[in-house]
Amino acid sequence: MSYYESKAVDALLKERLTPKLLARKAQIPPGKVYSIISALLEKGLVEETDSRPKQLFIPDPAALIGTLIEGKQREQEHLFSELRHLASSAAISRSQPSRFFQIGTTLEDNRDIQLRSFLEAKHEVCQIINKHHRPSSNRSSKTVWERAIADAVKRGVTFRSLYPEDAELPVLLQQLPASKFQVRRLTTDFTRCDIIDRKSVLLKLVHADATAYGGILFIENEKLARNLQGIFEQLWLQSSP
Repeated sequence: MSYYESKAVDALLKERLTPKLLARKAQIPPGKVYSIISALLEKGLVEETDSRPKQLFIPDPAALIGTLIEGKQREQEHLFSELRHLASSAAISRSQPSRFFQIGTTLEDNRDIQLRSFLEAKHEVCQIINKHHRPSSNRSSKTVWERAIADAVKRGVTFRSLYPEDAELPVLLQQLPASKFQVRRLTTDFTRCDIIDRKSVLLKLVHADATAYGGILFIENEKLARNLQGIFEQLWLQSSP
């Protein structure tokens, strides 16, 4: 919205107003108020009565604010995407790693990059752990991850994890409060992944043979996170407690 459009909406969130009163209360120049009203009506942000004189009003303030928030989020998402692309391109040109797109090709990379899911999370981590999960393999790294998960839970991070039906839950994770570490069971061959705060994604390339390690990716991208979050929610509904 323009400056005067936002001032008009601010005034109309409080009360119904005629164009004359709107111009006065929102401090909009009288010569501009009708063009501002027309723009707001065209955008569907306000409505007007059939009475004389006409009154402008906002029928559902909560819905309007929700629409404005979504619009701002889309705008920011595009900006953040462009900035990440710029930073990643600059890093590639200098042969430097980028925090927005990190690739791991060794088991040591796997340990360190996986930790990012748990160390950087602020609100929620959603995990899809597929049927190739081998809880007994690579125990030293898994112990580090389990401790990091416990520390994240203490910070207030919520985990929702989909484990295969026959996978044993590690003892440390069994001791976490069910309200913060929620586990459901579903055996799936979907890509092993973590969705962190709905903005970052960790993907593991795993195989039935635990020694056939493919690699690991950490990508900070809201669109990718949103796509995978949608898949996670579908699988979550299909799963059993």
